[in-house]
Amino acid sequence: MKITPTLPGNRPASTADQARSDKSSVQTSTSNTTTLSADDITQAGLQTAQQTLNSDPQSDVDYDKVAQMQAMLAAGDMQVDTQQLAGDMLSFFQK
Repeated sequence: MKITPTLPGNRPASTADQARSDKSSVQTSTSNTTTLSADDITQAGLQTAQQTLNSDPQSDVDYDKVAQMQAMLAAGDMQVDTQQLAGDMLSFFQK
């Protein structure tokens, strides 16, 4: 999974946001405190998660198996017993 980080200042602004930005740029602020919004906190968390994923040398994904399953699905060679699958899912989630 690829997560592309977006910094808080790099998000596209809506027209309402742009209008507010234009008005606020005229005003000067004497306060140097920064208030983080929920979006900023979420972005920081996503960036941390992406860094962790990028630095993890061990992968939980068996890419050879994934390729094999994709080939079987594309060729139509895979058959699924839907009754068995449903029963296994119920058993798993009822634990």
